Amino acid sequence: MKSPQRYLAGATLARSSLLLLAYSVTSNAQSQGDEESNWDVSLGAGAIYHPDYPGSDDYEVDAIPLVGINYRDFIQLRGPALSVDFLGLSRSKLAENLSFGALVKYDNGREADDNPVLRNLGDIDSGADGGLFAQYELGPVSFELTALQDLGTRHEGSLAEFQIEYGRMLTARLRAELGVAVSWADDDYTQSYFGISTTQAQASGLREFTAEGGLKDAGVAATVHYLFDEHWRITGRLAYRRLLGDAADSPLVEDEGAQNQGSAAVIVSYGF
Repeated sequence: MKSPQRYLAGATLARSSLLLLAYSVTSNAQSQGDEESNWDVSLGAGAIYHPDYPGSDDYEVDAIPLVGINYRDFIQLRGPALSVDFLGLSRSKLAENLSFGALVKYDNGREADDNPVLRNLGDIDSGADGGLFAQYELGPVSFELTALQDLGTRHEGSLAEFQIEYGRMLTARLRAELGVAVSWADDDYTQSYFGISTTQAQASGLREFTAEGGLKDAGVAATVHYLFDEHWRITGRLAYRRLLGDAADSPLVEDEGAQNQGSAAVIVSYGF
């Protein structure tokens, strides 16, 4: 997964362990003299304001640790996700604009004490999801598809997302990105996160609800990066998602939460 500007790469936010958030970057380091470094590493920290569970209308502020590692755009650690670009490793001509490979992503799951509404619903354990990604770059526009499957027995479900992002340099130091995305989840995933079993309904007082798979949500995000010098930058991000289908109809959302989900984040990072 490549970037038109190696020192200002696209960024995404994802939940990680200990109720923190991991900020993911692709490439960040400057060239050393006339020779470009094979390694790009970013470290930083910030904060995010977001719902305390998917579908909640209660918001909280969490700290964001940043760790981003990129080896020649082939192997990348982006926050909680590790990816390997098979086309990049093959050095095929297709790799100039197309990336395709394997992805393993840590998922924080959901804890019953995240919100009083979840208190009698039990935890969804943290663990790893694995799958494939494909990304195509057409000038300043990138198209990306990811498909993930639970690698354990946490929810045993599948999740897929398609995203289109447009990015451009506004000035020599300022880059802006605008992306739209839609995600799909199968029956197992949707039931785990949005369904209410008979036992859970009796314990929680929520109405019983069987959630089926389909479109899960759609949204838009805007990200701005400002580069202070060749190492330091600040990034701001605003995102909005609307839950769809059975995810939106769940008692956790329709009765106790909200279909509209927003977030705002800011982070300062150092690349070397």
